[in-house]
Amino acid sequence: MEFSEVNLKLSKYFELKIRLRSLPMAVSDSIGFNAPCALVRDEDKIFLSVFLPKTYDYTKFTPFFPLLGVEERELYFMVKKKISDERVLSFLMKLDNIDGLAVPYMKIEGKYLILTGYMLESSTMAFSDLISEYISVNGILAKISIKPSMGIFDYMKSWCVNLKSIVISLPMSIFGHYRLITALKDTGAIAQFIDNYSLEGQFRTIIYSDKNLEGFENMLKISEDEHIYTTKTDEDILNLLANKAMKKNITWNFLFMYADKNKFYMNFVLPDFRAREYFNLIVDTEMDLKHLDWVTLEYFGDVVNSDLGRAVVKQANQ
Repeated sequence: MEFSEVNLKLSKYFELKIRLRSLPMAVSDSIGFNAPCALVRDEDKIFLSVFLPKTYDYTKFTPFFPLLGVEERELYFMVKKKISDERVLSFLMKLDNIDGLAVPYMKIEGKYLILTGYMLESSTMAFSDLISEYISVNGILAKISIKPSMGIFDYMKSWCVNLKSIVISLPMSIFGHYRLITALKDTGAIAQFIDNYSLEGQFRTIIYSDKNLEGFENMLKISEDEHIYTTKTDEDILNLLANKAMKKNITWNFLFMYADKNKFYMNFVLPDFRAREYFNLIVDTEMDLKHLDWVTLEYFGDVVNSDLGRAVVKQANQ
């Protein structure tokens, strides 16, 4: 399967505008800045990380940085806070638990948290039920929008920040015994990861295929017509990388995995102001593995087409 076939699989696009009562939101509203952010789930807790790329001038905002606990990094500033509003936390947890739904991008806009994401047609009923449950809860949902998706890759190009794709490969001879990696190799399917960090040691994934995968263990079918499944995975290399990323508060927006008979590939997509930081984390992980010939950098560059660097990988391996 090609990435171009995945493009419209998550056929519904949605945007949610959420009122979030917290110090960062109050300051954001008072000084009027917008910024990309990330929601990170850690078991029954959710944290909000706000990123301020240094490509912008924050001179008028810096007096508030000590109040917010802002951390300075090489190319951006960051603040991380726990979601403490129980109503919002409950809503976000239930949204996060809908199969066939992904929220790859979010931002702070004044006093609002804006979530934008995609879901399968089969997920719309659960989504609608959740919205109906919370629409009458005062002060949470300020705006709801749902419409046909324009495609994941066109959406990436419309973001307010430039994105980079980092593709690494590892040898099937070492890691090919894992259930998910075997399924990807044998079928040509593509896995999209939902979680930056594992939940109880496992990562949730959406599997896109053009073949029936019911013969593979623990594959839960969520769209019969389009051969879309969900499953969990606990590969050691993923947990090692995720644990290091969690300690450094580094996140990606998209992670895809695919495989051929010799290698399996991990394709990270994230804003350029955090891309080199994540690449350095990958190098650190390789050092921890003590096998410097295992991890190969296949591609590091702009998201320029719907293959997300896969075409570059194919050309290099021909």
